[in-house]
Amino acid sequence: MAKILQIIPSLNQINGGVERGTLDVAKELINVGFESCILSSGGEMAEKYKYRGVEHYELNMKKKGLMKYFFLKKKFKDILTYIKPDIIHIRSRWPAFCFNKIVKHLRIPLVTTYHGTYSGSNFFLKRKYNSFMTQGDKVITISKFINDHVRHYYPLVKSNLIQIDRGIDTNYFDLNSIAEKRKENILSKLKLSENSHVLLLPARITSWKGHLIALEAANLIVQRSPNLNFIILFVGSEDGKIKFSKILKKRIKKLKLENRVIFCGNLNDMPAVYSIADIVLSTSIEPEAFGRVSAEASSMTKPIISSNHGGSREIIENEITGWLVEPSNPEILATKIIEVLKLSQEKKDLIGLNARRRVEEKFSLKEMLKKTLKVYEDLLSTKKDFNH
Repeated sequence: MAKILQIIPSLNQINGGVERGTLDVAKELINVGFESCILSSGGEMAEKYKYRGVEHYELNMKKKGLMKYFFLKKKFKDILTYIKPDIIHIRSRWPAFCFNKIVKHLRIPLVTTYHGTYSGSNFFLKRKYNSFMTQGDKVITISKFINDHVRHYYPLVKSNLIQIDRGIDTNYFDLNSIAEKRKENILSKLKLSENSHVLLLPARITSWKGHLIALEAANLIVQRSPNLNFIILFVGSEDGKIKFSKILKKRIKKLKLENRVIFCGNLNDMPAVYSIADIVLSTSIEPEAFGRVSAEASSMTKPIISSNHGGSREIIENEITGWLVEPSNPEILATKIIEVLKLSQEKKDLIGLNARRRVEEKFSLKEMLKKTLKVYEDLLSTKKDFNH
């Protein structure tokens, strides 16, 4: 029975796409008869699938630096001696930088996943650091947008690239599976009245996710439609970005939006959170690598307004399954929010059904897992000369 080891810096982001994808693959490996393990710094999701037989090994990869680099290399060799994996799948730059050479030396097939555009591609040193994610025997890219990005900056690895679009669990993100009690729990927890229009922005509190654009749009909506009763939910952790949180709160105060915005932090039951939304917003000012919020909202048949760049453009067909708006433009965003709120329920339902159908056909978790496992199986069948 082949053993697959996935490596990720931490399992601390409850709603993080990389973390969730790692756990989904880990669980599926067990389901189809592989041995499955994860190496990370730990976190609140580390125990999540242990009961299914997924093993978790802890190694603190949060800190970087020269001393840490040598410490991690030594510890990693010890862990490999103990685990004896048949394939290693690295999902982040720092562990790739530390461990790629060891994996290659031991002739263990290596898979890497290129999860984002990463910053600094035009600077030599940063591009070199990012390139460690292209050194796998197979390099998975999570969208066409990312695939094109890697081809542009690292043309020599084209033959190793495999585009596997990120997948959404459409059974989990299904409006019909949300019992009324789950909705009531969220409404009660956030002290929301049922007659408020809920605008949901699910994203980490960080500058590039466009929270400030959403605030400026909210201010314009108040000016244009003062009688419109709406609330914006910021659902996501500060993730250490306390300075940016302070900027947001200061702006909220200046715009007198204190009664219009709720900081919710991380919430566990995201399908229930989506279920209470009238509109879901993805206001990123930089391109999303995949556009997970766009896909999840679509799966939940919810009206989604997204910035017109990055992976979201592959998920949303404008005016058919949702709406794409110019990034960093609060005027256009405000206009679109008012327009969508005024649509007939029949029109919203039609767009929601189109959106869910598209996600089921093109971005399903089942398809992502099938393609990822095929990468592992192909490597195992062509690498019979490695042993432990």
